[in-house]
Amino acid sequence: MKKIKFLIFLFALSSCNKYLGSVDPDYTPTNEVTEIFSDLDKNNLRSEVEFGDIIFPEAVNPSLNFNTFKIEKIININKKSVVNFLNEKIIISKDKTIYLIDKNNQNKFEYELNLSKDEKTISIFNFNEDIHLLTNRSRIFVINSENILELVDYGIYLNIPPIVLDKNLILFDVFGEIYYVKLDDYSISKKDNFILKPGISIKSNIFQDNTNSYYLINSGTLLTFDNNNFDYFNNYILEDLNILTSLDQFSELVDSPFSHNEYLYFLDRFGKIAVYNPISSDIFWELDINDTILSYLFSNDGYLILLTFSKILIISENGNIINSYVHNKKSPLSIFNIQENIYLISDQGISKLNLKDKIEDIFYKNKFTNNLEIFFQDQIIYVKDDKSLFKLSE
Repeated sequence: MKKIKFLIFLFALSSCNKYLGSVDPDYTPTNEVTEIFSDLDKNNLRSEVEFGDIIFPEAVNPSLNFNTFKIEKIININKKSVVNFLNEKIIISKDKTIYLIDKNNQNKFEYELNLSKDEKTISIFNFNEDIHLLTNRSRIFVINSENILELVDYGIYLNIPPIVLDKNLILFDVFGEIYYVKLDDYSISKKDNFILKPGISIKSNIFQDNTNSYYLINSGTLLTFDNNNFDYFNNYILEDLNILTSLDQFSELVDSPFSHNEYLYFLDRFGKIAVYNPISSDIFWELDINDTILSYLFSNDGYLILLTFSKILIISENGNIINSYVHNKKSPLSIFNIQENIYLISDQGISKLNLKDKIEDIFYKNKFTNNLEIFFQDQIIYVKDDKSLFKLSE
């Protein structure tokens, strides 16, 4: 019965892939972000901004510091590859092969997985100091000395990475069912159901506030969990925001909402931003920049840094645009920071930007493709795209 339901699901998915597909790379926004500057108080713009330490989407070690770096390709991968950093090793999946690379001496080991057709690794995680792998067919493997051993096969179909806790996994199957796995004995139990709403498949972070944890199944389906026991509950935070907002609907979130000063920050792909308290139903501020948000950074001082197709904007914790940088990159992909310096990754390389003088200080030429992920490991930055894993270091 599960296989029949799965075939029906695939048929339905294929019939609506015009909606669920990713934004075309040549997509041009209808309204340009420059339109909002006609109404700005120019006195709000600052030539220098000390925005503090970046805490979202990933906390960056404040001691990370190098003025110049080199870009080194570590390994060729593919679009479906998963990368994680565990026990001083880099673990990488590529088709049926698992690579373990020692970060200290660069020794590389290869393991072969016995996977069925269309089966792939969707998560790599650590439990009891052992490296575990989870596939989209809900099989868990463990790397044991020189072998990979299959531990369990749950027989359910997954297309979303799980939430990995200290001793548990939360799995989401393709039919909207939530399962809990106890890693102590690998027992599994169904806990709840959720309604899958239309949206784009994304790699979501899980963020927490004082009471809840938030996770995006896709760009339009936000799930909320209780922090005490990670039980799922329907609290309709996104639906409530859409009732209260003066902007258009928030339906294509860039990432899970993150919390700062008791407010949740909602970023919609198409340029809408809302800072919202779901308990008091209070919107602190909201803004529509009328441009597509490609990437973001957020600091502990409340500064929001956005990358769009044409600009980098810095927004204060009160919702004022206080700095803007017009870049000339045809295919901007993402941004990251090293201390107070902002770096822009495009398909041609990495630019170190001087926001004060509005110039590009340094350009590191390198070919990058889509679906970028950035990992911070002590004094090394790793960048993953659809084809390669790169290391950035002095």
